[in-house]
Amino acid sequence: MWRVCDISLRNIAPNVFTTSRPKSLQNNFYSLYFIDRDGITRFLASEMRPEGVSGKWSTSAANFHANAECSVPYEAFDHFVVDIHYHYRGWTFYTRGVPMFALQYVISYPFLRIYTERMIQALFNLRPLARRDRMKVLSYILRQTIKDPKFHAHSTSVLTHFYSARWVLRKDHLELMTYYGLLLDSLKHTGDLAAGDHGGYLMKPQALNTIAAFQREERRHRDNYKIQRGIFGLTVVLTLVGIAQAVTGGYQMWATYNKPPAISDRSKGQ
Repeated sequence: MWRVCDISLRNIAPNVFTTSRPKSLQNNFYSLYFIDRDGITRFLASEMRPEGVSGKWSTSAANFHANAECSVPYEAFDHFVVDIHYHYRGWTFYTRGVPMFALQYVISYPFLRIYTERMIQALFNLRPLARRDRMKVLSYILRQTIKDPKFHAHSTSVLTHFYSARWVLRKDHLELMTYYGLLLDSLKHTGDLAAGDHGGYLMKPQALNTIAAFQREERRHRDNYKIQRGIFGLTVVLTLVGIAQAVTGGYQMWATYNKPPAISDRSKGQ
């Protein structure tokens, strides 16, 4: 545990920092907390000293006031578990306990994780995204409204549902937001959605009729397609039967025409 504290406190987090991009991409520091045996975060470490680790104490597991400065002696380390927050290039890695921190530190897990995510994001950015139509978006909003009657749809939530949060880092993310914003507006103008709080959209009962009519049209289209396929298949079968009959009839005519004369007929000829 002494070694973990030494590594973390070499590059301790400032009192105020940001976790939002793009400034967070410059982050590379630790926040080191001590958790007591009851699982409550009690101590925010700031510096190693000869007698122990100095920092700020908390009685509420949330507020670490400057006037609550104290020290935890090295002899008392057995009474705590370390909780390390590593703020690195826009990410925050949470590690509890010495073994897990030591493992991730040795294998450079944060670097490997970010490198892998960047590779995946680069491939995702190269892939064209198929834009969903009105009915797919409306069906998604219906499912969410059934789960939560107060559900508000936003262009961002719709995008995250269909494409995951990776869409935010695409170059065309503004175009995607514009498209789905217009799509939600169009559903509002047709009476399927209503304006909600904070620029969101609520589903109206009319949307059920719209979805039901669309599903009926889809079923009718599928039924017509099945009938057309059946007619096509029957036509093919009848055509093959006709060809087979024509071939059989032609072969019979050819066999009759080329049939060798009988023996009695040859005798008469002699």
